Amino acid sequence: MATGITETDVWSAADALLLEGARPTIERVRQKIGRGSPNTVSPYLETWFRSLGARIKDPGAFAASPAIPDPIAQAAAHFWEAALSEARAEQARTYRERWEELAREGERLAADAEQLQRREAGLAQREQDLQETLKVAASQLAAAEDRLQAAELQLRQRDAQLEQHRVQLADARAAAQALLADAEKTRGRQAQALEALEARHAAHERRWLNELDGERGAVKRLQARLDEAQAAGQQQLAQARKALAEEQELRRQAEQGAQALRAEAQENRIRHESDLAAAQGGAAAAREREHALETRLAAAEARAADFLEQLKSKDGQLGEMARHLMALAAGDAAKGAQANTAQP
Repeated sequence: MATGITETDVWSAADALLLEGARPTIERVRQKIGRGSPNTVSPYLETWFRSLGARIKDPGAFAASPAIPDPIAQAAAHFWEAALSEARAEQARTYRERWEELAREGERLAADAEQLQRREAGLAQREQDLQETLKVAASQLAAAEDRLQAAELQLRQRDAQLEQHRVQLADARAAAQALLADAEKTRGRQAQALEALEARHAAHERRWLNELDGERGAVKRLQARLDEAQAAGQQQLAQARKALAEEQELRRQAEQGAQALRAEAQENRIRHESDLAAAQGGAAAAREREHALETRLAAAEARAADFLEQLKSKDGQLGEMARHLMALAAGDAAKGAQANTAQP
């Protein structure tokens, strides 16, 4: 297996090439040795060229053998001088090429360093921008968290207000239902009062008719004497009928008022339910409407009470008229009886 070349191998090959009259190069040395890479041969060949001047000063370094003839020695010296000059020129070219290469490498490294500095400056500026962006993002995040906390607080407050409104609406609905129940009870009492009034007036009318039937015979006998009294009685009877008509009108008005009250209560209940479903935050308005409904109910009850008072007054007037008619009829009957007694 082939082994690596040494400095001695390279120097021996270079000396042999120089003695042969050829300029030692990396490729020729490799061919002379038969192996080796350019990277290995190049530094050894450079050291050979650097030591070549000192070796030339040594007369015995490249001295020919005493057995060599003079022409050969002269040719060898000539070749040596030519190889030496060519080696020096090659070394100068090599140094110049290496210097130019090093200069280009230095320029390239300077350009790379400048580019690296620009990149570092750009990275530093980018890092500063990123830090500024991070600060802005952090402040925005803090502001967003503050807004989120404020929104959550407002949401909790709104939920509490909605719950309070629900409770108030439930209370208002219960109060409205209680008011409607009271209104129904009031209408029931009014209906019962109207029925009682109608029954009482019907009984009075029947009683008056019976009394009139009982007195009809006496009235026929006292027809002549009772014309004036009958006219007065008819006038009073007309007044009584007018009073009955007024009483019926009052009853009709009371019934209409009760119906209007029921319709109004029904309408208020529907409107109140609609308001309860539509306006969650309208508890105050609902209470005002309930207050207005209570006021209207109170006014309706007051009107119903007035109607009842008027009916009672009319009932008293009719009773007075009936008693007056009965008194007149009794007086006329007494006068007729006395007249019949006085006749022969």
